[in-house]
Amino acid sequence: MSEPKLHALLVADIGSVMTHVWLVDAVDGETRLIGQSEAPGGLAPADDPASAILEAARHIEEQTGRRLIDNGTLVTPKNAEGQGIDGVVVCSSAAGLMGLVIAAIAGDISARSARRAARATYTHVLQTITLDDAVRQEQIGVIGDSGLTWIERQVQSLLGVRPDAVLIVGGIEGGAQEALVRLAHIIGLASLNIQVDTQGQQMRSVARRPVLFAGNSQARDRVAAALADRADLIVTDNIRPTLDVECLEPVRREIVRLYDRLMMPRLARISALTRVPARASCDAAGVMTRFIAGQTRSGVLALDVGGMSTTAHLCSQGRYSPVVLGGVGIGYGIGAVLARRGVEAIRRWLPFPISERDLVHWLLNKMLRPHIPPLTREDLLIEHAVAREALSCVLEELLDEHPDAAYDRVFIGGGVFRHAPHPGLTTLTVLDALQPTSKENMMALDLHLDALGLINACGVLAFSEPDAALTLFERDLMHNSPLATVVTTLGEGHAGELAVEAELRVEGGATHTVRVAHGEIARLNLSPGRYGTLTLRPAAGVRIGRNAPGAEVSSELAAIHGSTLGVVIDARGRPLRLPEDAQARQQALWSWLMALGIEREPLPYPALDSVVEASLPVLTAPVIPAPLRPGESRPTTEMPVASGSIESDLAKLRQTVEEPKKRGFFRRK
Repeated sequence: MSEPKLHALLVADIGSVMTHVWLVDAVDGETRLIGQSEAPGGLAPADDPASAILEAARHIEEQTGRRLIDNGTLVTPKNAEGQGIDGVVVCSSAAGLMGLVIAAIAGDISARSARRAARATYTHVLQTITLDDAVRQEQIGVIGDSGLTWIERQVQSLLGVRPDAVLIVGGIEGGAQEALVRLAHIIGLASLNIQVDTQGQQMRSVARRPVLFAGNSQARDRVAAALADRADLIVTDNIRPTLDVECLEPVRREIVRLYDRLMMPRLARISALTRVPARASCDAAGVMTRFIAGQTRSGVLALDVGGMSTTAHLCSQGRYSPVVLGGVGIGYGIGAVLARRGVEAIRRWLPFPISERDLVHWLLNKMLRPHIPPLTREDLLIEHAVAREALSCVLEELLDEHPDAAYDRVFIGGGVFRHAPHPGLTTLTVLDALQPTSKENMMALDLHLDALGLINACGVLAFSEPDAALTLFERDLMHNSPLATVVTTLGEGHAGELAVEAELRVEGGATHTVRVAHGEIARLNLSPGRYGTLTLRPAAGVRIGRNAPGAEVSSELAAIHGSTLGVVIDARGRPLRLPEDAQARQQALWSWLMALGIEREPLPYPALDSVVEASLPVLTAPVIPAPLRPGESRPTTEMPVASGSIESDLAKLRQTVEEPKKRGFFRRK
């Protein structure tokens, strides 16, 4: 049997802000990474993804000396001199959000399961209709002063949102049918468009859209009859066959297929470049999460924070749980983070004083220009504060579905982490959001930073070039990703009191010891390629993982693998509670930055409570002048703009938006 032919490929991941491109080719009979680069550009109307791919390919040409472009086009196929490529493989997270309406019988059961299933890809739930909501509000017949029945109100609302697809769920097997038929009639009525032409005649048309039915199987025929000629019905397994059983996987598969059919054609502008159909980036990450879990025989959690989406993929104990929050990110998705978490949730992570108004202005500027990298230390810390809250959002959704989530490895992706100036900042940001408790393992948690962004590259290759994906994973991804081995102490204690003493015996080297107090984080250096044996001696009342409080714990001989940061000991408590006192919180935040080597100098900022909060402008009704009489003219005297008025506030905002300072929003002390 002949060996499969290895191809020279450009692999592109098109994001909402940046396009990441990798060049892979055969080296000694294996597909290896040759070069990689990024270029601004996504799928926005003003962007040309093909141009972004070509720009990144030019950078790779400069890195490798290999000719990839000739007269503005890619050189294909690869020639005898080794120049050019055989094709392009693409994934993207920027094809847009699929608008979804959920119609369910019960809001706290079937609708909740539907929302979990909808998070399998880049969706946005526009509206949720539940029949129990009508019952709770005693909506029988005419409702309120509108003169509309409950059904009429739902139809009117649906006509306004215009979803891409509808998901109908509810009814355990052998249970309710009439309620599902009623929901189907509502969806059917909302598909009718009635317009009046210039002659005064009514014109009726039907806006057929996909409707996915995942309810009581005994109601399928009646639901199909209610939607006849008004929808493209797709039937799948009941999402909640019993009250105690949730069946999400079949529904997730259909939602992903719908997304591929409805949204991915937006990548048609680059179809001439690609060898195979483009895939969603979250699908690529999901494939690799399951593959890594199988290869390493461990529970794997993959996290990614992008400009417009934040994702978490968990594969543990044979169960796969994807959570994709479209519209939540650190670029265009900052608005959703603000809406979910609030300004104070972001500001609490900052060790320098900043008013709420100034912070909001910074965030708005970031939303307008997400491609501009952080220019100062303060910019960087704000960006990572937003990343913490974006991760918290996605982890809350994951724990809602999988409260007993168990994992041994965490893979971290996203430009905000890849481009962090110090690996300790990535580690601290992820630990603050993740807050691992070590309940899922006996001792330690391994963090991996996908510094080259290869998880998505391997994932999209797996659909068409599985052998290439495997060797890239084994040779390039795993060898370049170890970030830290994290140990978390569990147990209460006063700040400053000893929580644990850690001893690391490095094979062929010295023995390092560190004493970590409650409220502190510390690390022991263990370089990549080295191995060590770790011994932990917790104080009374403090435990490591599932071990007894105060029990000494040791790893197997040379079981700890070296990584970028080595071993990190986190004794800050679970759940992590920031000090309420502003000065104590500021000192704690800065001490953690210093402990992981991110900062080396003492705190350079004034106290957090030194910031002066500007009062919000008072909006008043405009004064409408009386109409002029014939022959009268209105005085042209300009009124001075009072300080603190809305005009002056808008003027300041325009200055920050239109002419950002070259040194960033803050000045270094």
